Amino acid sequence: MARQPKAAEGSSTTHESMEDEIRSLAYQLYCEGGYQTGRDVEYWLQAEKQVLVRRKAHLRKVL
Repeated sequence: MARQPKAAEGSSTTHESMEDEIRSLAYQLYCEGGYQTGRDVEYWLQAEKQVLVRRKAHLRKVL
């Protein structure tokens, strides 16, 4: 099997890391929201937005 280029491997790892971060934050929001069912998409989107904002802010500091 052919190996993927290093950049693609790093990108995949970063994507998985970001997804894990979103998942963890979404669960935290679910807990803080009183364990309300039926709001999973709302919690996920809110967590995704927060993670993206954090990462963008971090990139600005680094660059």
